Amino acid sequence: MSHRILLLLAALTLGLTISQHQDKGSSCKTVDKEALCQGLGLLQVPSTLPLDIKTLDLSGNQLQSILTSPLGVYVALRHLDLSSNEISVLQPQVLQALPHLEHLNLAHNRLAVGTALSAGGLGYLPHVMSLDLSGNSLYSGLVERLLGEAPSLRTLSLAENSLTRLTRHTFRGMPDLERLDLHSNVLMDIEDGTFETLPRLAHLNLSRNSLTCISDFSLQQLRVLDLSRNSIEAFQTASEPPAELQLTWLDLRENKLLHFPDLTALPKLIYLNVSNNLIRLPAGQPQGKEDLQAPSEGWSAVPLSNPSWNASTHSLSQLLNLDLSYNEIELIPDSFLEHLTSLRFLNLSRNCLRAFAARHAGTLPCLLLLDLSHNALVALEMGTRVLGSLRTLLLQGNALQDLLPHTFTSLASLQRLNLQGNRITPCGGPTEPHSPHSCVTFSGIPTLCVLNMVGNEIETLPPGAFLHTPLTELDLSANPGLDVSAGALAGLEASLEVLALQGNGLTVLQVDLPCFRCLKRLNLAENHLSQLPAWTQAVSLEVLDLRNNSFSLLPGSAMGGLETSLRRLYLQGNPLSCCGNGWLAAQLHQGRVDVDATQDLTCRFGSQAQVALSHVRPEDCDQGGLKNVNLIIILTFTLVAAILLTTLATCCCIRRQKFNQQYKA
Repeated sequence: MSHRILLLLAALTLGLTISQHQDKGSSCKTVDKEALCQGLGLLQVPSTLPLDIKTLDLSGNQLQSILTSPLGVYVALRHLDLSSNEISVLQPQVLQALPHLEHLNLAHNRLAVGTALSAGGLGYLPHVMSLDLSGNSLYSGLVERLLGEAPSLRTLSLAENSLTRLTRHTFRGMPDLERLDLHSNVLMDIEDGTFETLPRLAHLNLSRNSLTCISDFSLQQLRVLDLSRNSIEAFQTASEPPAELQLTWLDLRENKLLHFPDLTALPKLIYLNVSNNLIRLPAGQPQGKEDLQAPSEGWSAVPLSNPSWNASTHSLSQLLNLDLSYNEIELIPDSFLEHLTSLRFLNLSRNCLRAFAARHAGTLPCLLLLDLSHNALVALEMGTRVLGSLRTLLLQGNALQDLLPHTFTSLASLQRLNLQGNRITPCGGPTEPHSPHSCVTFSGIPTLCVLNMVGNEIETLPPGAFLHTPLTELDLSANPGLDVSAGALAGLEASLEVLALQGNGLTVLQVDLPCFRCLKRLNLAENHLSQLPAWTQAVSLEVLDLRNNSFSLLPGSAMGGLETSLRRLYLQGNPLSCCGNGWLAAQLHQGRVDVDATQDLTCRFGSQAQVALSHVRPEDCDQGGLKNVNLIIILTFTLVAAILLTTLATCCCIRRQKFNQQYKA
């Protein structure tokens, strides 16, 4: 009797559970033949959806098995998303029950630990064009059993699995495959001929694996190859490829390359990233044959010969983007740059360069951006008519000091120049005598708009330093003791929009700021300023940073012209007076200007302790003023009384003297 009761309870529980999940199935959103059932905690495929749906999203549920019933009733399905479930069982022929299926997502399930493989895998998929099997813990050998014939497949993802080896049989039955994603596996070996069975393969992602070498690369049709974040020490193309290689995009960053790769057979390359390697230019002499490893077969085998030791770029005339940052390059040979006639972006930052020279006319004629930042540069040589298209030059974090005066004036298109952290001294204007120390000319550069000279140990900014150079942004911060001469910023009144003079120890500002009618951002923080020039007319200033100075008052007579434009004001770290700052109080109370950290601003009533500026009321200052008036009246009355008493005493003395004289007579 008790067993019957237990069975009855179990049946009721199971029925209740199924009923609850059927109810959840009815919670799916159906719009235009799309059923959206993601994240509903479903344990099985809903059976109550419209039979003509074309898209079914069941991602993020708790499905463990996929059965022909009820999935097979949705014969019109084209898109099926089963990702992020716990699927380990695929009933045989379940996918073949969906004759129109084109896109299948099985990512992040448990296909490797269930019966999906023993049951024949995915089977024949005649119309499927995209298949995602990423994140299923699949390992080598299992993939071949899982994958079946897929003659229409264009995109396949096997990323984030545990594959260690690929064979020539791994991708059989996929003649139209164009995109293959294998990132984040542990691939160490790729058998020769693995990708030759994929004649249409154009995009191949092998990043985040354990490959150590790429040799005899000869995939003619491949256009994009990502080999980043492996342990590759050498990349070498086939010595005699069967036809011209079509590769245009090659990513080799974060590997262990010792030399610039031999890319002679890749004339169509437009993007090359070899950053974060161990590359040095030029390379040393080739090693002897006794140092070469024995040949082995395979696409990822050790090459039979060393790559080019004196790297040549003569085949890279179409290259647009070259990233060599974070390497160990000490020298760039002239011949290395000579053939890069189409290059737009060159990144050489974070290397060991001590000198850079572009001497020959026509060098890098199309280059737009050159990044030489964070090297050890002490020498920079720019010849005439070089880098004719260069717009951005990044030189921050070097040791540049003794440059020729006209180093930058020859760059005909230069717009942005970053010299932060060097020791460059600006020369004066054309009519000013040059500094006795070496200086660099920044006047007369008609294209230059942005200049950063932070932390250059500049002692004096001479008059006319930027004359005839229409700068819109100028940063001269972190030059302690900087003496800004009168007229140092002459010529910038009609162009300058951003000016930073932070941390220079300025006590007096010899810049007529109200004349800079386009100025929008002004940073004067961390100086010793106590007064500002009077803005009596409306200007364009929107942001004013006065933090950590010596301002006690910001009178309306000086700040009135900012009322229509100023949007943000920084005042922390100033000895503000609680009274006499009517203009500032009005901004705080009316909210016309956003004063940063208003709650932290403090002020003083005379010698009293600091109080929060936001807590000061106008009557507090009025009471203080009344006390002062009373004190003045008392002092005045005392003074008048003292004068009257003194006058009276004097008169009494005089009359007494006269009386004594008359009495004696």
